[in-house]
Amino acid sequence: MNLIFLGTPEFAIPSLEELLQTPWVKVLAVCTQTDKEAGRGKELKEPPIKKLALKKNITLLQTEKISKDLSVIQKIKDLNPDILITCAFGQILSEELLNLAPLGAINVHASLLPKYRGAAPINWAILNGETETGITIMQTELGLDSGPIILQEKCKIDENETSIELFQKLSLLGARTLICALEEIKNKKAKFIPQDTSLATKAPSLKKELGLINWNKTSKEIHNKIRGLQPWPSAFTHLNRKIIKIWDSRDIACNVSLMPKGNTPPGTIVEISDYVKVKTGDGFLNIYKLQPENKKIINVKDWINGTRVKTGDKFE
Repeated sequence: MNLIFLGTPEFAIPSLEELLQTPWVKVLAVCTQTDKEAGRGKELKEPPIKKLALKKNITLLQTEKISKDLSVIQKIKDLNPDILITCAFGQILSEELLNLAPLGAINVHASLLPKYRGAAPINWAILNGETETGITIMQTELGLDSGPIILQEKCKIDENETSIELFQKLSLLGARTLICALEEIKNKKAKFIPQDTSLATKAPSLKKELGLINWNKTSKEIHNKIRGLQPWPSAFTHLNRKIIKIWDSRDIACNVSLMPKGNTPPGTIVEISDYVKVKTGDGFLNIYKLQPENKKIINVKDWINGTRVKTGDKFE
């Protein structure tokens, strides 16, 4: 099976590696996005998939917008692939591209479609407190993640699992599921099951302002925000007009006997130990790691030793 792989971030690496190790698969080329400016120095950063392609001496195609890039489209035509594989490519394929290969195009998507269609399914599954997610291998069509389902594999989401950890877990599951789906296609056993659009939910791109913590929310909602918005935009709050990013927390079940006396506003620090206990809308949240403005991530214990924080101080 001759194919072209289209992907960009770290998530796509295990899938490409599995394809390269599969004897009956030949990766004709890898297509990825163009190098992007990153960091304060605005240095050009290569996509992770580009680095792997160069390391493996695979033909590399880079494009800013593939649907408009006639030269890249022509190169793909000239390579004459049987199928296109997309995995976190970050661009939408045109109808011309979808019809270019005899077997069309299939996509590795990090959710159990039709739930969480869009750019950030891993983050939104955690933000919404899901306990289960998975991988869907689907046939790509013009709609956003709306094509027929070829294969799905489920996995659990642990209550304290971060989006970074789930990202890594799903990237490996995605690679294994992709090979299984390709085997079914190769053996002409694949079933293309239409999605139930009435069950579709969205997972749009993340925005920086989404990270601001509202301490009036429940402990679980805040905990989900902290673990679901890693590594970007990250959950953040303010203390003394300085931004504090929160990186590690635990949702504490509310115990009425332990509630501070009086009307303690949400966001108030009620206990300082190896952690900081903060009042929320329905209970408490313990914070174990945070990042002061313009500094590195540190344990709360070290932060306490280096600042004048005290009980009664309030996150805003």
